[in-house]
Amino acid sequence: MELSAQRVRSKTRNAVRRREDNIEQEEIESGELNLIPYLDMVTNLMLFLLFSISAGIIFTQIDTTLPDKAPPTTVNTTPPPQTNPDDQPLKLVVSITKDKMLLWSITGIEGTLPQPKAVFNRTGHDGEQCDGPYMCESGYCSNTVPGKCGPSPSANNAPVPTPVYDYRALNAALFEIANRHYNGKVRKLETYQIILMADGSTPYATIASTMAAMRCKVADFGKEPKPCAIPTEDPDSLKRLRDKKIAVSPDNTVLDPEAASYDPAKMALFSTILFSSGFE
Repeated sequence: MELSAQRVRSKTRNAVRRREDNIEQEEIESGELNLIPYLDMVTNLMLFLLFSISAGIIFTQIDTTLPDKAPPTTVNTTPPPQTNPDDQPLKLVVSITKDKMLLWSITGIEGTLPQPKAVFNRTGHDGEQCDGPYMCESGYCSNTVPGKCGPSPSANNAPVPTPVYDYRALNAALFEIANRHYNGKVRKLETYQIILMADGSTPYATIASTMAAMRCKVADFGKEPKPCAIPTEDPDSLKRLRDKKIAVSPDNTVLDPEAASYDPAKMALFSTILFSSGFE
């Protein structure tokens, strides 16, 4: 009986071996691989990895200690540091409309849009005083001193009237603001900013004249304009000033904003001009 069982096992192994040889020969002849053994290996490996990860999660302990009660809260009674308003930009705005010009500030320190600091009406009509063509809607200022606006001598080629505002009054208002806030102090570079708000229909000549009134103090009637010192961030210019130990260049065109004692009569009023097309 035992001999018969041994023969059966031997015949079975021989049959399995022959079958494997036949399968291998068929794979070689057909060019296809039997992927079942490899899939079995991958499946077993995935199960092993998943078990290892889950076991690590289950049996890993996180060492934490919860407090019995929350610590008492403390109130910071130290007041915030006081900020000098003169060190912060006023955020002045000059808004140009069809019939007037408004001067106000976003911070509210120098007026607001509903209640502006100043309002400047249109000027430059024929017969009004002028010291240059920029002050006349016709673009013509007579040669007498002080001159008067009049129609263009070239009547056939007369330009389209350009809106003109009281630029001298705007300049005087900006001079008063700069003098009141910064005179005799080391003025921060950021405080030279001002916003010019005008839509696309505003002529370039009006924009240019307004910008000129913002930058420097305008000369009196009949007097030659003088250059005013503009603050600079240029490293080369600052190095030349500091090497010579001066705060303002000899030709009074450039100043070191970290060293110059501000004088609105000789230095820029609001030279960093930002443009805005209006309100959304």
